[in-house]
Amino acid sequence: GSENVTYEFNPEVMNDYINTENMEYFPSLSADGQTFFFTRRVRGQEDIYYSHKTEQGWGPAKSLKAINTTRDNEANQTVSADGTYIVFTKCGSSDGYGSCDLFFTELKNGAWTPVQNIGGTINTSSWESQPSLSADGRTLYFTAKRKGNMGGSDIFVSERNDKGQWSRGVRLPAPVNTNQDDQTPFIHQDNRTLYFKSKGLPGFGGFDIYMSSKQSDGTWGTPKNLGSPINSKGDEGSFLVSLDGRTAYFDSDKKYSAKGAGELNREKKHEIYAFELPETFRPDPVTYVKAIVKDAETKKTLSASVEFANLGSGNIHASARTDASGLFLVCLPVGEDYSLNISKTGYLFHSENFSLSKNNNESREPFVLEVFLQKIPEVVINSNPEKPKPEKPVLKPISEPVVLKNVFFDSGSSTLKPESFVELNKLKDLLSMTPGMNIQLQGHTDNVGSDVNNQALSEARAKAVYEWLITAGIPRDRLKYKGFGEQIPVASNETPEGRKLNRRTEFVIF
Repeated sequence: GSENVTYEFNPEVMNDYINTENMEYFPSLSADGQTFFFTRRVRGQEDIYYSHKTEQGWGPAKSLKAINTTRDNEANQTVSADGTYIVFTKCGSSDGYGSCDLFFTELKNGAWTPVQNIGGTINTSSWESQPSLSADGRTLYFTAKRKGNMGGSDIFVSERNDKGQWSRGVRLPAPVNTNQDDQTPFIHQDNRTLYFKSKGLPGFGGFDIYMSSKQSDGTWGTPKNLGSPINSKGDEGSFLVSLDGRTAYFDSDKKYSAKGAGELNREKKHEIYAFELPETFRPDPVTYVKAIVKDAETKKTLSASVEFANLGSGNIHASARTDASGLFLVCLPVGEDYSLNISKTGYLFHSENFSLSKNNNESREPFVLEVFLQKIPEVVINSNPEKPKPEKPVLKPISEPVVLKNVFFDSGSSTLKPESFVELNKLKDLLSMTPGMNIQLQGHTDNVGSDVNNQALSEARAKAVYEWLITAGIPRDRLKYKGFGEQIPVASNETPEGRKLNRRTEFVIF
C-alpha cells in the first residue's frame, strides 16, 4: 500500500542562471557536486547546459557545445561520476535507429570525442530516452517504449564491458516495472538505490516518485512512495539525489509553496527545484576519492592505471585510467574497506587504504590526494638478471621507500591478514615484470612496548612478506628483509594517527 509519509518540504527554486523564462528540466549533477547539468528548451529547440558552483551559488549556465547542434534536439543527459562520459537523448537523428536514441561522448585528453550513437544493443526503432549512469560508468539505466513491454514505457538496464561495449538492454523485473508507464530512472552513486517515477504503483495519482534498493542477491526491493507533499495528484518530473543523500533536485510544471504543490506554473511550464530529502528516503552514504597523479621528479601529471579493490572480498570495486591531466574521481560506498593501487609501466606503484566499514553515521568528507609516482631507476630496468652477481654485493638503496599501505597484521602479530593479498599480488606482479629489480622489505613499529620487542616484531613482519613472495615464485636472491623497530618514525608517536603511520611495512630497491 501507499505509505502516507508527510514531511517538512520546502523546495527552493534554483537560481536565475539555471531557471529562465524558458523551460528547464532533467537535472543531473557531477559526483563532486561542482557541476550542474540540465536541459533547456528555447523556442522548441532542446539543448544541454551546465553551470559550475561558485562561492555565491551556481554560476552562469553555458551551452554544452561539444554535444548541442542547431539541427537536432539534445536532452536528458547523464554524466559519469568523474565527469568524463556523457550519455544523452537525441530524436529523429540521421544516425539514429528511429524515434529517440541514446548517444554518448567521452572526454579524452581534454577534448570531447565526436558524438556517437551508443549502438544497437540499446537503441531500437522504438523510443529510448532518460538515461542514468552508475558512478563507475559501467551500468546504464534508461526508459524505452517497446513491443512486449509490461506497460507503455519500462525501465531497462545495460552493462558496459572492459572494451567499452554495452550489453543488450534488459527490462528490470517487477516490482520496479508495472503494467503502466515507468520512467526517469536515477541510480544513486551508492550503486543500489534507484529512484524513478511510475503510474502503476500505489500512489497519489498521475506519476509519483518512488525508490527501490537493490538487494545483495541482485533483486529489487518493494518500491517506496516518496510520500506527500512531493508526490501529489499531478505528474511529478525527473528526480535526482546528491552524493551525500541530503539534497534532492526535481523538475516540475507546478508552483511550490510551504503547503506543497500549487496550481500549474502557467508562465513557464517547467522549473528545477531543490529540497532537503528526509532521512527515510536517503540512499546509502557514499564518499569519493579525487586524486591527481604526478611524476615524483618532474612534477608533471601522468596518465596511470587506478584500481580500487574491496579488501573484504578482494574483488575489484572500480578500475580507471587517469587522463592526460592526471586526474581521477571514484565513488566509494561507505560500509566497506578499500585498497587503492596506482601503477604505471616504468614506475613503482603507490597504494592507499580507505577504511569506511566503521563509524557509518559520521559524515564522510571526500578524500583529495596528490600522488607522486617514483620512476624505476634505469640501471634496474636495463640490468641483466642472468649475469653472475659479484661475491660481495653492495647493499645501497636506490629508491625512496614505498609504503605497502594494504599489508595488515593483527596487533603484536606477524601473521599476514588475508586482506593483504590484494597488495602483495601487486608487488609480486611488479617484481615479475621487472626482472632486474631487487628489493629489501623493511618493517617499522611505533614506540609502544619495549625496544627489543618492537625490533623483533618489525623484523618478523618484514620476513612474513619476504616469505610470501618466495612462495609466490620470486627468487630468494632478489629479496632481503630487515626490521628497524621504532628507530625511523615518519610521524609523531603522540597521536593514534601518528602511531598508525609509523607501524608500516615498506620496500626499497637496492
